[in-house]
Amino acid sequence: MKNTKITIGSQIREGISNTLRISMREFQLIFKDVGVMILIFAVPLIYPMLYSFIYYPEVVRDLPIAVVDLSKSSDSRQYIRDLDATPDVKVINSSVSMADAINLFKKRQVRGIVQIPETFSSDMALGRQTTVSAYADMEFFLYYKALVTATSFVSLETGKHIQVKNLTDKGLTEQQAEITAEPFLMVDNAMANRGGGFASYGIPAALILIIQQTLVIAIGIMAGTARERHVFGTLVPLDRKRMGTLRLVIGKSAAYFTIYALLCVYMLGMIPEWFGYGRDAGLTELIALITPFILSSVFMGLTLSVIFKNRESSMMLYLFTSIPLLFLSGIIWPLANFSPVWLVVREIFPSSNAIFGYIKMNSLGATIFETRKEIMSLWIQTGVYFLTACFAYGYQVNYTAHLRSELASHPYREIRKRMAEEM
Repeated sequence: MKNTKITIGSQIREGISNTLRISMREFQLIFKDVGVMILIFAVPLIYPMLYSFIYYPEVVRDLPIAVVDLSKSSDSRQYIRDLDATPDVKVINSSVSMADAINLFKKRQVRGIVQIPETFSSDMALGRQTTVSAYADMEFFLYYKALVTATSFVSLETGKHIQVKNLTDKGLTEQQAEITAEPFLMVDNAMANRGGGFASYGIPAALILIIQQTLVIAIGIMAGTARERHVFGTLVPLDRKRMGTLRLVIGKSAAYFTIYALLCVYMLGMIPEWFGYGRDAGLTELIALITPFILSSVFMGLTLSVIFKNRESSMMLYLFTSIPLLFLSGIIWPLANFSPVWLVVREIFPSSNAIFGYIKMNSLGATIFETRKEIMSLWIQTGVYFLTACFAYGYQVNYTAHLRSELASHPYREIRKRMAEEM
């Protein structure tokens, strides 16, 4: 009985020791590979800063516009001054014809056109409805938003002032007139992305996708390198001490998890803080979400790595999947408009649930309980991809064992010598 306990204990210690050795070996291979180092460290470290500076400031201000003033009255000039005073637009020219304004738009000197009708002043004096036409550049939705926001605000304020003046002329007090003219006071409170910027919403989601893609591709490159380095093109070396499937999967995973856990602190913790993207998520919530995300991405990468025969082939996966995965995340196109097929496809990738969970936590201050769906989905993916990784590497281990047994008795000295060198 005592010998049995000793044997089991020694096996456990040996297993842990071999797992640690595999992990340290993976660290060494990573830090020796310049290409992998650039992918793992340079891209995650530089891209967040680059994206953040590109999208700063986050919102469109002082959008250049032209105003076609057909009224040429004091009322229209006041309207133009009020329009120019808004932070959203800047009136470049207010004395052009429609043809001239269109020409300025085609030259990209202005990004929008506002046309004030000839009857603008008389319509307001007689209490008739007047029409101010806004022509917005729809190539960029933010341009459209800026112009519509400015014209809508000024038009509503102008209409309110006219009503107040008419009511005070009829004997109402200014306070009574303002209440009558505006019986409902709308208070706009942003609940998510309070800054209203593109970067606050889009960049954190893009960073999560970068984490997944660089991680999966890095593992693929390392697998391709292993096949190129090993004499017989095997993924697993011919060393008997490294043959355990669990040891291989856990050892390799530990190396990548450690690296990317530190990178996530920088990308998802420090970057949002530096650039003011908002960080309502607490440390506990982030750990609860990011831990299964990294694990599931690592195991997915290990599963996919068995198909890569060389270093370059893994890069093709990055080129063909990055943009589709960004669309599948649901930040560009609402999930409600997805077909059932695509809703199933997006569940294959850990980034989909991680992006949604991170946005809920970081923008809405959601708790772990409120993001349990995304967290549970990530843990399910972790379990599934762990099993597939074990299966994939188990097959490679068995194949290598079979190959080793055949080569051990091979009569040719050169082959046996090369096999020994690999060990």
